[in-house]
Amino acid sequence: MASFNFENLGRIFSREQMRSFGKRIHAAGIITSPEAFAGYIVLTAFFSILFLALVLVLLPSSATYFYSLTGTLAGLKLPALLLRIIAVALIVAVSAIAVILSVYFLLSAILILRTEARKNAVEVILPDFLTLISANVRAGMTLDQAIWYSAKPEFGILSIEVKNVMKGAFSGESLNAALDTLSERFDSKVLDRTIRLIKQASYTGGEVARVLEMTASDARETAILRKDIAASLLIYEIFVVISAALGAPFLFAVVSKLLGILEKSFQFVPQTTTNMVSFIRPTAPLVTSTDFYYFSIISIFVTVFISALMVGSVQTGSKNQGLKYFPFMVVLAYLVYFLVNSLLTSLFASMV
Repeated sequence: MASFNFENLGRIFSREQMRSFGKRIHAAGIITSPEAFAGYIVLTAFFSILFLALVLVLLPSSATYFYSLTGTLAGLKLPALLLRIIAVALIVAVSAIAVILSVYFLLSAILILRTEARKNAVEVILPDFLTLISANVRAGMTLDQAIWYSAKPEFGILSIEVKNVMKGAFSGESLNAALDTLSERFDSKVLDRTIRLIKQASYTGGEVARVLEMTASDARETAILRKDIAASLLIYEIFVVISAALGAPFLFAVVSKLLGILEKSFQFVPQTTTNMVSFIRPTAPLVTSTDFYYFSIISIFVTVFISALMVGSVQTGSKNQGLKYFPFMVVLAYLVYFLVNSLLTSLFASMV
């Protein structure tokens, strides 16, 4: 009954959206209907919005802030009860935006990381798996039997997925349909290309064993080439990480403190000058230290995010792999920023 309710909630989205969402969750290894999973996410987000809104309403400081904000926007010309209703509505709207954005980015990151982990796991063991299938085919087995008996426990997640799809093939489903299902369970171009080659060889009556051996050899060479490329580009990865997580926060902290010192210094500059020297009189910076502080916080986040994607792209060829480095890099960057800021504040305490 609970699953049925979740599926009803998931049907608020279009079929095209559910079809695309289903491919993503299946590639991430989540075995459930996309409607039920989407309904569960919608229900979780709904209760999260209510909880956050309730916390903001009951928290005196936030309630006072939103109430004063609505009073300012309304020009203090509305009744107090109406202002409170508008404030509560604004709190709910802010909570909804915050929860929806958080759920979207968090869910996307989890699905991407799970998909990438499954793809990497299957591409590592795929050459050995194809070699074993080829040996079974040469021993006289049919293709479906060769695939079934090649799904050894040591192949891990690939073995589990192969067993699941081959059960469907043995129960009446066509082998091609079972192979297509296997391809959808992993967002891997190597596996998809391999399955298309196997199907093409079956159609044309080619030597499936020979095709499997050549495909396994190509996959193995590709994996070795990727490792060589990643090793040769290691120095660039280190440079990007140091620049984003250490260099940029350090420079932002220094400039922020310099702006603060200049602001304090220009408070002692006389405002009255003669016409002859007015054109050379120095002026205070147009950007305040507070403005630059908020700019630094946002810039560090964006810089680290882009750098993490670059590291993932250089290391594995997929920018999505950089998401697993992002939390560590952003924490390190903010630690450096605030530590340097605190150190400079203590050093120039007499000037700022």
